[in-house]
Amino acid sequence: MQTDQLRAQLDTLLTEARKNEEKLLRFGRLEQQLMETRALTQLVTIVLRDFRQNFDLDEVRLLLLDETGEWARVLGETHLSALHDMGLVLVEDESQLSTLYQRPLRPALVAYQTDMHGDLFVLSHLASVALLPLERQGNLIGGLHLGSRDAHRFKASNGTYFLERLSAFLVMCLENSLYFDKLEQFGLTDALTQVNNRRYFDARLKEAVNHALRHQHPLAAIMFDLDHFKQVNDQWGHQVGDTVLQQVAQVIQTVLRGSDSFARYGGEEFVALLPGADSEVASEIAQRILHAIASHKFCVCSNEPLSLTVSIGVAGIALHNVGADEVSIGKQLIKDADSALYRAKENGRNCVVVQP
Repeated sequence: MQTDQLRAQLDTLLTEARKNEEKLLRFGRLEQQLMETRALTQLVTIVLRDFRQNFDLDEVRLLLLDETGEWARVLGETHLSALHDMGLVLVEDESQLSTLYQRPLRPALVAYQTDMHGDLFVLSHLASVALLPLERQGNLIGGLHLGSRDAHRFKASNGTYFLERLSAFLVMCLENSLYFDKLEQFGLTDALTQVNNRRYFDARLKEAVNHALRHQHPLAAIMFDLDHFKQVNDQWGHQVGDTVLQQVAQVIQTVLRGSDSFARYGGEEFVALLPGADSEVASEIAQRILHAIASHKFCVCSNEPLSLTVSIGVAGIALHNVGADEVSIGKQLIKDADSALYRAKENGRNCVVVQP
């Protein structure tokens, strides 16, 4: 009889060991998948979709503290709605998170109670839940909530090693996603004006030309150059000159359409691509920008407001070049806009010239 009991206990231990081994393998595969994912959208999708499928969960919810709007910015408006439906919740105030977890911050495995957990999950027929706080350097950044219809799935007596490991790994992956996003933004954004840089524009130019030729849609480019900008730097200093460039970029963006691509091309030169706009439409927009700059009072520290003007060149592409090299056409478009800009300078500045 005693031998049978020992054998039964041994079988139980072996079964638990196999389950833990399988669980460890699943965690390992999942960690590898998360580690190889840089895009935040894909990362969140893996958490909300693959977690539920791989670990036989009935519901998964991911809460992220988004006081500054950074998570929303990185995810983008086009993805937020779908991710919200999958279980993503962006929390604007840390107090909304801190009431969910007790310190020291550790996973809480408890029976589901409607009055306590009803707002945290969509499904109302859950039996047990796991609330995993996500922390970075002792600060709450969110929470991962797992729900099951199985009352024995999450119990206070269960070990939390795997869940704590999962939480720590997920935080690391979320941080990496933000890091890679910032690297990408830094690589494609002008550090001074915070608009797109030359590298971004060159890549966007090829795409825009390809789309225009394929769909026979017009495409125009506008080149801007501040008039007598060297005098600003010489008289007021480069710090004032930097402030002027920042304000110029802001003014131009207020006139451009949402579909237009805008970048700092170098020094005091800016460039814009206008999809769907021919030279005539682009010229009208350029004129509005010309007047917006001329009427703008540039505030530079405690000094007197400055008034500046800009010279503008406009050019469009020829739509009959279907099948031609997009790179060559794009370079010619910018060359034509630059030639028009040069003539605007020769014509006395503060004017718009359209390349014939």
